[in-house]
Amino acid sequence: MENKFKIRCSAINNIMTKPTKNNIVSVGAKTYCKKWLTEQIYNRKEQISSKYMLKGTTVEDESISFIAKELDYKKIRKNYKSFENDFLTGTPDVITKNEIIEVKSSWNCFTFPLLEDDIPTKVYNYQAQGYMHLTGHKKAKLIYTLIDTPKDLIESEFWKQHKSYPSNFNGDIHSAFPEFEKDYLYNDIKEKYKIKIYEIDYDETIIETIKERVEACKEYIKTLLEKIN
Repeated sequence: MENKFKIRCSAINNIMTKPTKNNIVSVGAKTYCKKWLTEQIYNRKEQISSKYMLKGTTVEDESISFIAKELDYKKIRKNYKSFENDFLTGTPDVITKNEIIEVKSSWNCFTFPLLEDDIPTKVYNYQAQGYMHLTGHKKAKLIYTLIDTPKDLIESEFWKQHKSYPSNFNGDIHSAFPEFEKDYLYNDIKEKYKIKIYEIDYDETIIETIKERVEACKEYIKTLLEKIN
């Protein structure tokens, strides 16, 4: 079973955390391997969701259209083709002739990295490296967008915050919603403040490290199987 193990590009960071002494498989990697093996044994997938993920999925097509317009791409669309090799598996958001594009739709203006010079988290660098390796591309763009939050998500957040922090909402609850809602809508903001681009070059060193970690994870999974069998 351990030979079936491949790391999803979006999960590469889990096996790239700092190894423990004399053990290339870190504590974080062990946790990920245990979760993966549990999914295999029980044929179940752990369902993970958050407001950030839900918005990203909901506005993804809108984000891609916004990117195409702002960067003057003549024709780009969401990619649904998955790729895999002996180590990796993944589905890039967008694939062009010369690059892959990974799209991140920020929850609000405070999670949007307008003023950050470096990629806010290594997770997305590793993810892009994996996608480039799978597709053979040597260039990638990680692009953050600031898209209006769908009304149902705003309403859900409004009632959640009202329940948790009622003192923040004075007067009639329904009249408070329009003021709350405007913080999640950005039609009044210039387009240049709603897109942030990070360019990423293919790094063979990172890929070799990923391969090494995947092989080490396979060996660790083998030891787990021996224990339970």
